Amino acid sequence: MVYLTEYDSVDRGQDRITEHRLGRELLQFGLEREYGIFREVVREGNGKPFLKGEPGIDFSIAHTAGLVVCGIQERRIGVDVEQIRQFDGRLMRRICTEEEMYFVEQERVKMTREEKFFHLWTLKESFLKATGQGMAVPMRQTGFSVRLKGKRMTDIRGPVPGWKYMQYRYRDSYIISICEEEKNNDL
Repeated sequence: MVYLTEYDSVDRGQDRITEHRLGRELLQFGLEREYGIFREVVREGNGKPFLKGEPGIDFSIAHTAGLVVCGIQERRIGVDVEQIRQFDGRLMRRICTEEEMYFVEQERVKMTREEKFFHLWTLKESFLKATGQGMAVPMRQTGFSVRLKGKRMTDIRGPVPGWKYMQYRYRDSYIISICEEEKNNDL
């Protein structure tokens, strides 16, 4: 299940505090609604946070200016959200493979350059969160191939089999990506 909430962006410092608080509130709301439980979030070292006493429930929280998203389920899950905005070529070279850069720069595609880039970025982050690798793996080493149908990405293929990907537009200015472990995935 995925939950989200909006907030009024004030300034980046205050937003980080608000995003953290709202992420934890969404998580607790979802846990209570889906499972009737309240659990403490813990982290060992730099690993992925987990629920104390609930090894069978996974969660992921993401945020960007004005929006917080939380995914909860009984398989591994990663969520990411980004606001569509301008970016420079250095960021794209740091994030995208050569094939992905070509895809972003194609003009015949019905999406803007920014839309395509943030679709890829959020896919990569959702996958790295779901697998627990986080930013320990450079995003450029995590390649995706996609097909477009109109303004929607379809047939999304990630770096390894056993994962399912979904993407959503929210209020026409955000991209939300969800990566979840497929049933019977032994990774």
